[in-house]
Amino acid sequence: MRKSIFCIFVLALLTLVGCEEKHDSYYVLYVYGTVVDEAGEPIQGIRAYPEGGNFAGREGYTNYLGEFGGYTHLAPRSRWVIHLEDVDGEHNRGEYESLSVDITAKVTPPGRPDEWGYTGSCMVQLGNIVLKQKM
Repeated sequence: MRKSIFCIFVLALLTLVGCEEKHDSYYVLYVYGTVVDEAGEPIQGIRAYPEGGNFAGREGYTNYLGEFGGYTHLAPRSRWVIHLEDVDGEHNRGEYESLSVDITAKVTPPGRPDEWGYTGSCMVQLGNIVLKQKM
């Protein structure tokens, strides 16, 4: 009888421990910037995306003012990079070289995750980013 009660208690305890919902850690990163050519003119249609993800709620392309941005949920990391690439060829006054911008120094380090895995957020304003035209 005692063995049965003990086994039921252990099984109930294991069930309760096993039911705890686990969440992966994530960090919310808001990034905004403007892509311009070497003359300072905005470039529309440049794909902009964070390494390891996409911007939520936006396609991730520069608008007619060369602006891009939005937010993304990413796993906390030690290096943060934004990639820019010309995907429309000659459409906007020529073809431009791709560029990867390391924004690590501008990102606030993630904190400890809460019960849902949230480790913090940061907004990074990059200003003008110059893309060089391909030769």
